[in-house]
Amino acid sequence: MPLFKKGSKQGLTSAQITTKDIKDGLLVAGSAIPAQSDHSKLASAKVIKQYVDDNIGATPSITSLSDTTISGSPSDNSHIQWTGAAWVDQSFIDFEKIVNPDPPEDEEGRLFVKQIDGNNNALAVRIKKAGLTGSNMPIVELTSPGCVCECGSTDGAKDPTFDFTTGKMTVELYCGHSYEMDIPNMRRIQ
Repeated sequence: MPLFKKGSKQGLTSAQITTKDIKDGLLVAGSAIPAQSDHSKLASAKVIKQYVDDNIGATPSITSLSDTTISGSPSDNSHIQWTGAAWVDQSFIDFEKIVNPDPPEDEEGRLFVKQIDGNNNALAVRIKKAGLTGSNMPIVELTSPGCVCECGSTDGAKDPTFDFTTGKMTVELYCGHSYEMDIPNMRRIQ
């Protein structure tokens, strides 16, 4: 039975191609995969299974990959991250510092380490706010509120603390100085 009808746009006329339909010598039926340069050969299912078993394992897993340093099973809540040389499992996320990342898709956020200056970095996120999209998406710093100390330091501050019983806010700066502010007119609204 011919595989194609002359002048037909429907393609195959047989519901199944069998090995007898394939030219002798075209199908590699042994256990060796055809050479990459041999484009005139087809690998059988047996050849492909043997290749996968030999190179990945009969039951593929992360540890069977050649570019990982993972031994055993990753621990609970670990994730896999590329280190530049291998895939590793770790319980934390490493970020490379950058000044300004490309904007993410409109409904995504991009968490990164923002380089403030040569001495300071901040954890920041670039995210859609106020309907701004694309390159107009703002960068929101999540750590170290910016401040300038009387000593000239611009290294930022820890999160301020507020004592509601005394009406005082304390701001500790990374340069080592601390400031206390009286906020007597604060009112509870709920």
